[in-house]
Amino acid sequence: MAAGMSHDAIPGAGSTSGNSSDAGLPPDGRGQPGSGWTAGRIVAVVAGSVLALISLGLLGGGATLMWAGQALRHDGYVTTGTATYSTTGYALASERVNLGWDSLVTGFIGEVRLRVTAADPARPVFVAIGPADRVAAYLSGAAYTTVTGTGQGGLVAHPGTVVPAPPRTTGIWTAHVAGTGTQTLRWTAETGDWMVVAMNPGGSPGLTVRAEAGVQAPWLFRTAVELIVGGIVAGALSAALIIVPVRLASGAR
Repeated sequence: MAAGMSHDAIPGAGSTSGNSSDAGLPPDGRGQPGSGWTAGRIVAVVAGSVLALISLGLLGGGATLMWAGQALRHDGYVTTGTATYSTTGYALASERVNLGWDSLVTGFIGEVRLRVTAADPARPVFVAIGPADRVAAYLSGAAYTTVTGTGQGGLVAHPGTVVPAPPRTTGIWTAHVAGTGTQTLRWTAETGDWMVVAMNPGGSPGLTVRAEAGVQAPWLFRTAVELIVGGIVAGALSAALIIVPVRLASGAR
């Protein structure tokens, strides 16, 4: 009996199974090992998306600084442009300006330049900068105007009845200039709280001036370039973190 059995009748002998073509399929049945979304790939895509937003922010900030450094720079200073300010009080004063961190002050601001011209060219004007607390104490109780923005819309009037002493006699100023025509005040920025004032030299009320502020900003261009380069690098990394997991998940080679 055994000798008479056909060799083909023995299962698996001398032939391959009809289902052998399915033996190499991976468990997911998609024909590519390792395809599909894993936790690691999802995390990589999320990280890449966040990095893409950071890249856009760096590129936008760098481009803005680059534009400011070119479009707003005149005679070596990044300037605000000239605006006209008036007060019926004794002084035009800036808001309190806080300058912190020595490296930031010297690197990003450098020298400050203020140009102030009385509306009447024959009329002298006094321009000064001093510690904010001492300037505020000097103007306390007097009528004056704080400059909070450009033009007459950026002015806040402070009523008062005290008559301040002539500004030259106070001894509170870190730097000051006075005279007819355009007065240019240059001051190397220092850490601390500061205020700028424009007054009549004799301390009389009523003043109209045209003013312009500028800073050297020596690191502006360098910072802009560093931000742009950082944005490009972050963009390249974000692209890799997004494209590679997507291709792997889709089974693309």
